[in-house]
Amino acid sequence: MNFLLHRHLAARDLGSVAAGAAAMLPDLWRMADRRVRPSRAPDRPDALPPCLAEVLAGIDHHVAVDRWFHAAPVFVEGERRLSEALRGAALGAPRLALFAHVLWEMCLDGALVRRIGLAPLLDDLRAGLTAIAGAPADSAASIHHFHRRAPSPAASLADRPAFEARLRHICDELARGPWIAGYQHGAGLTLRLSGVRSRFGMPPFTPSQHAHLAALLDNLTAPADDALDDLLRTAPPRPS
Repeated sequence: MNFLLHRHLAARDLGSVAAGAAAMLPDLWRMADRRVRPSRAPDRPDALPPCLAEVLAGIDHHVAVDRWFHAAPVFVEGERRLSEALRGAALGAPRLALFAHVLWEMCLDGALVRRIGLAPLLDDLRAGLTAIAGAPADSAASIHHFHRRAPSPAASLADRPAFEARLRHICDELARGPWIAGYQHGAGLTLRLSGVRSRFGMPPFTPSQHAHLAALLDNLTAPADDALDDLLRTAPPRPS
C-alpha cells in the first residue's frame, strides 16, 4: 500500500491526524534512506508523550495494514491484471512489468485523491505532517532504527543528518502538492514511475513510451476507483 492510503486508513481507524501522518513514515523513511525501516520489536519507553504514542501507533498501523493488503484480492488481482497489461503493451521499456506492484499501489492512491479531492486531502496531510514534525517523528526514527543500529550512539547517528535533510525535503515536496496531484492521471503516474525506476539505474521513458503508458494508466481509472471502494469496505479497522 502506498503512503496516501496508509495515511487515510490510519487517520480513519485511529481518529488522529498525527497517527495518519505517522503511518506514512515507513514509506518516507525508505525514500530518504533504504536502510531505515520499522523494527519488528522496537524498544519503547515505558512512558510515552501523547504525540509520540500516536506516532508509534500510526507506524504499527502501517505494518499491520501492509500485511493484510499484500494478501488481499484487491491488491493481488489488481497487480496481476496490471502486470499482464504492461507485458501486453510491448512498450520496449526494460522490466516494466516488474513494477506492476508499486504502480498498482500508486493507482489506488490516485483513486483516493480523486475520491477525496486534492485540496482537502492536502489540508489533512499538511496538518498531520505539522503535528508530528520535530521531536515526535525524530523519536520514532530513533526507536525503530537509529538506536538499534550500533552499540555506540555516535555510530548510530553518524548518517542521521543526511537522512533527516532528505526526509524534510520529501515532506516539503509532498506538502507542496504537485507530487500528489500527479497520482490522479496517467501522465503523472508515468512520471512518478520513471522516478522509481531511475533509483534502480533504469533510463527514463522515451516520449513515445511515456505517452503510451500514460494512456494505458488512464484506462485504469475506473478499475482503480472500483478497487478503492472494495479496499475501503474490507480493510480491517484493527488489522493484526
